[in-house]
Amino acid sequence: MSNVHERLRRLLFLVPYVSKHPGVTVDALAKALNISREDLLEELDLLTCVGRPPFNPDDYIDIYVDNDRVYVDLDQRLFAPPRLTAGEAAALAAAAELLRPATGDALQSALTKLEGIIPPAARERFRDMYRKIDASADAPPALGPLTRAILERLEVTFGYASPGRAPEPRRVRPYELLSHRGQWYLQGFCHTRQDARLFRLDRMEDLAVTTTAFQPPPDARADVPNPARSASEASVRVRFTPTAAPYVKERFGQDARPLADGGVEVRVAGDSERWLTQWVLSFGGEAEVLEPASARAAVARAVHASIGS
Repeated sequence: MSNVHERLRRLLFLVPYVSKHPGVTVDALAKALNISREDLLEELDLLTCVGRPPFNPDDYIDIYVDNDRVYVDLDQRLFAPPRLTAGEAAALAAAAELLRPATGDALQSALTKLEGIIPPAARERFRDMYRKIDASADAPPALGPLTRAILERLEVTFGYASPGRAPEPRRVRPYELLSHRGQWYLQGFCHTRQDARLFRLDRMEDLAVTTTAFQPPPDARADVPNPARSASEASVRVRFTPTAAPYVKERFGQDARPLADGGVEVRVAGDSERWLTQWVLSFGGEAEVLEPASARAAVARAVHASIGS
């Protein structure tokens, strides 16, 4: 048997080769690899132990010999290396930016690796798109310590200022963080109110993670408000194509009005121009603001700014 590197190279070659030549005979495959028939059968046995997390039965490579011919049913996408387009990579980087306060230096390391796997021809396009990403306002500094407190299940304390009132000390069991209409919220159990509460992160001050541990209840999930339910006379009418319609129907329920072409239309509150433009643009070309004209103009300005025109 050859050395480890040679064997690894051969194993990586086997799966895509058999995927491309289903039913290749054992002898022909052994000849292509320049190894003996016995060594090939041993390699095939080894490959059946290779899989990907979470290692359920369907996560392993299913390569087998039937009537002296070799087949592979589950190649786990080893037939070709994964590739990201510049747009896909920029979208992934934008999502990662939202986590920057919670990740520290690890995020920059991950973004460097992300750029490294983009095809060379698309890297400059990715850098150009990434430079235009602005997610700083969506990532308040409290996001980092609150994320740690949720993961480690530790209570937190902070002063919380309601509109028109001085900050009030709170001690909270943090359950979940969520972003809604450009604002970050913490959902948890408030000892002061002895009830579940939703807190805006921008109204917190003097946040501290304690050493008091807790166990969250199994149903500790926040109800995400429906933007259509808070729509007013100043609401914005948005039309979605049939491609985006299934998601919008699931998100808005009966507030999504079906259209004749298979798309849907919704009305949402238009009091946050920044949130509205980010939300509409997140659908790519699958969403269009119909009215009012001021909202259409705001989205158009955001589009021109994003492409540098």
